[in-house]
Amino acid sequence: MNSPGYIKKIESKKRHSITCKGIIAAMLVSLITTAMTMGELEAKTGGNACVPEPKGKLDLILAIEKASYIDTIIPAKARSCPVTNRVYFTRDLEEALKIRSPNIGQRIDSSLITDKWDRIAGEVFNCASYDEFIELKLNNSTFFGQALLKISDAMIEILYKVEEDLIDSQGPEYKAPFANSTLREKSGMHGWGMAIDFDVGINPYVLNEKSEEKLDKDLIGAYDNIAKFMLGKNESDLRKLKSGRSAFGDGSIGDIHDILQEESDAMRKYFSLMKDDTAFQEFIETEWAVKNPDNKIPDIERIKAQMEKDYIILGGKADTGNVWRTEVNEDRPFAPNSMRGKGDPATGFLNLRKEFVEAMTDRGFAWGAIDISGEPGDIQHFDLRLQGVGARVYNLLLKYK
Repeated sequence: MNSPGYIKKIESKKRHSITCKGIIAAMLVSLITTAMTMGELEAKTGGNACVPEPKGKLDLILAIEKASYIDTIIPAKARSCPVTNRVYFTRDLEEALKIRSPNIGQRIDSSLITDKWDRIAGEVFNCASYDEFIELKLNNSTFFGQALLKISDAMIEILYKVEEDLIDSQGPEYKAPFANSTLREKSGMHGWGMAIDFDVGINPYVLNEKSEEKLDKDLIGAYDNIAKFMLGKNESDLRKLKSGRSAFGDGSIGDIHDILQEESDAMRKYFSLMKDDTAFQEFIETEWAVKNPDNKIPDIERIKAQMEKDYIILGGKADTGNVWRTEVNEDRPFAPNSMRGKGDPATGFLNLRKEFVEAMTDRGFAWGAIDISGEPGDIQHFDLRLQGVGARVYNLLLKYK
């Protein structure tokens, strides 16, 4: 059997090009090698030709595919081929290889294209790979004078409209928040240049971050304490985020922003009182007394101790130097090592102006605070999951987990 030379010859080709029907060249090599190793297939080579034995279905499949796999392997050719054929070719090839060995399917599973990023790049953008998408489909732009690197044309177009809208409504001197993050390769909508974060340090991911259910129990307790003491509520409205827009007033972004802003401002004041005894006493005698006419004045020292605990639960560092003991993967909203924000709970959690959030969402951006299904609470974040090519990409990200 002359398979080693055959394999070496093919592997010298462009290894990561996608063929007409969707399997990268190196993967076909792996499939054929598996079959050869099991004594199911003899391969004869001549120049760049491949004539498989035994005759039958596999012979026909490989004969049809040999030009794009072996002779040319040109990404441009691959991109011109219909995406819908890919899955059928994969099934046909698997079926043919199973003729003599039902177990071969397990041997070749790892050889099929399984990387969802390459798959989406091909299906949506006609790119041979995710790397090619990054290279060819993302561009640089500006937003209120800020340079934005590696973002999609769809986002460039919509941000341009947002900028126009805000200048028209707020005047030419309007200053947008600082854009911290655009492309983060293979990370949700950021991975497609279709997401952007603003002023990360003071607009953190407050709740519902993926795989942090245990942490959320601590966080929501702190948010409840703030809402109860400062606003006279039974619990924090941050609990409503998972219920979507309809849980807030009339469901408008304006109403959602107002309610979240009230709690953010309350947080800011809550932690300022922690360090100001005079202001604390004045608050108790005025605002707190009005909201709690039938309640006895609370023990100030007990409340201040609770404030410090809430402060470090949210990621702040107390004057004593104490910080909350944290699990390795925990991402407290304001913790110094947080991926989402490096700030101070005393700044509040919402520092994006209402007109800015409305302008972004009016143009179709999903706001991470409320529009991320199952994981809302990312105050800083906006992306294109709700419209156009962004919606298609987002749905495929969910499909190809």
